Amino acid sequence: MEATIMNRYLLAGAAAAALALGAGAANAQAKFEVKVGGDAYFEAGYVDQDLDSGLRSTEFRNRMRINIIPSAKADNGLEYGARMRIRANSGANNARTTDADRAYIFAQGTFGQVRMGVTNSFNDETYVSAPTDYLPLALVDQVQNYFGPNTNIGGNGPAATVTGNSIIWPSLNPDGNSTKIVYFSPRFAGLQLGASYTPRNDSSGTDVNRVKPVGTFAGGGNGTYTDMVEVGANYNNTFGGVTVKGSAGYYWGQAVDNVAGSNYKDLNAWQVGATVGYAGFSIGGSYTDFGKSGLNDRTGLFTESTRNWVIGAQYTTGPIVVGANYKNGKDAGSVAISGDRELQVYEIGVGYTVAPGLTLQAQYDYFDLDAETSALSDKGNVVLVRTILAF
Repeated sequence: MEATIMNRYLLAGAAAAALALGAGAANAQAKFEVKVGGDAYFEAGYVDQDLDSGLRSTEFRNRMRINIIPSAKADNGLEYGARMRIRANSGANNARTTDADRAYIFAQGTFGQVRMGVTNSFNDETYVSAPTDYLPLALVDQVQNYFGPNTNIGGNGPAATVTGNSIIWPSLNPDGNSTKIVYFSPRFAGLQLGASYTPRNDSSGTDVNRVKPVGTFAGGGNGTYTDMVEVGANYNNTFGGVTVKGSAGYYWGQAVDNVAGSNYKDLNAWQVGATVGYAGFSIGGSYTDFGKSGLNDRTGLFTESTRNWVIGAQYTTGPIVVGANYKNGKDAGSVAISGDRELQVYEIGVGYTVAPGLTLQAQYDYFDLDAETSALSDKGNVVLVRTILAF
């Protein structure tokens, strides 16, 4: 406990010191410049799967995000400002909503960059995995959205419960974009270091929640963590036309308090990834491991670790990019039934840039979900086509 308290105050103090050193004799009357940008996509999907009872074969989805970034630069070189990302997001039963998944203040200079507010973790911002430029914004795990509720891939599975993401998400992001402090160092010879501190991963914005979360005896897992600390590094450099990228990160924090007979494991998660590119070709992958983080590790129940890995390759020539990858995720199965499950996804895709900021994409995925409980096993085919706008 004392070590955790020391870690969080060291990080907060380092961030404050960096801001103070960078501020110097800053000009308080600097003029702000406001930039507006964003992205949007429209996607159509067709699914053929074994567990299709009560399910249709086709569906559309779309999303739009707007970034608003006011910033200014002081006489001493300190750049400071804020960022808000507004999303036109969920829309079940036509209940359309708009939210903001980024809302933070930043300052940057020779000391690096400090972010304070609702933002993603350092690893989630900088992680390296298989090259996937043929996917929307290079997101590697989006196909599972089409698997349907019968496969139990979504919010009912242990991976989603204890990591906050899907069983095949390759980054460390258990913080859920909660309010935090994040530090990015300057890049030295291709290497960048970073860290973050999150008081509680289910508290963001103006919310103040000082209550210690408590688990239940019968619960299979709980993904609420407190006093979360992250450290990480990434590397990006080119040698004779060969581009090398890599990342590594470690995240730890306190799980919910145990009650008599329960055994919720603290957060201990790590990630590594790398890619190598040359003359339009690139190959790479990543491994992400949450161990038994957040699981109620009782004898005979929910004892399987949560982890995933991905490997892939792509080729880019002019406006065209083609690629393929293999994704493998494993977790404890169902939060209601003991056992484990493994998801394998084989994917190929292509993208074509029609004009600057306008891209067309198509992909095919075959998935195979193997669970100890046969009722949860599934396999099928997914075909997706989409239009992406980035501005």
